Amino acid sequence: MATAKSKKRKGKIPAKSRSRKILAKTGIRSAEDFSSRDTSDISLYLYGITLQHRNLAPLQQEGVDGAATVEPLLCAGFTCWISRVSRSVFAEQISSNMEDLDWLATTGVRHQRVVSELVQRGAVLPARFGTVFHTEESLTHNISARKRALLKSLLHVADADEWGIKVFMEQQPQPVVAAASSGSDYLRRKAVALRHQVEQRKRPRTPSAEVQKLAAALEQIALETAPGGKVSGGQAGLEWQVSILLPRHRQEQFNAIIERFSRLWQNQRRIEFTGPWPPYSFVKV
Repeated sequence: MATAKSKKRKGKIPAKSRSRKILAKTGIRSAEDFSSRDTSDISLYLYGITLQHRNLAPLQQEGVDGAATVEPLLCAGFTCWISRVSRSVFAEQISSNMEDLDWLATTGVRHQRVVSELVQRGAVLPARFGTVFHTEESLTHNISARKRALLKSLLHVADADEWGIKVFMEQQPQPVVAAASSGSDYLRRKAVALRHQVEQRKRPRTPSAEVQKLAAALEQIALETAPGGKVSGGQAGLEWQVSILLPRHRQEQFNAIIERFSRLWQNQRRIEFTGPWPPYSFVKV
């Protein structure tokens, strides 16, 4: 008895299904993909935000916890680069964990390596260390609410890097006092040393006219400048510090300025600069 072969009915694939197939091929995951998972002890650790149409190949760097992968997640027209980490470790206990210097150093380096790899691919808004969201929905809502500002920031930092510059006064020789031959001589010597320390502290915090010339030269080539942080503010001899957002095509101009002032200030001041860095000082994520 002959039987009729059933034919597969051809028709259009629903748009939602097509989107899922595209996401699967590219490796991107959307919030819906994780809605059915147990997320009681899972939080999203955010490294940075890029435009949606970017290189989405898997990153080589490991996640901030040393185990999780770094995933691209579509968020309101952007791509958020995240890892799924322990909520108790990276959210509930983050304050106490950050007091552990070994833990902080290890996780901080992992965070920085991920952001650095993203920067090599193009414009990125780097998230500060320890930026965590409990759910995909909370992350997406946060991005959606700031969509216009985030896009403006991405365009602002494109093809630019952060550089840190510090100016140090060269240490001047302290007054030489003869060895004390009596109690009064000892007290006199201590008084001279103390007076010298007080004079050092009384130095004006306002940059000198010479340092202001350097500041003006840097402002002419920078997209934006930001004052130095408080962490290094207590360094001995530190006279001035700044972070600049430098377009990459002005790198040679930057090098020339540093070289010129270094020669001008020989034996008087020392310039230290670090970079290129992701533009942490010029974005708010």
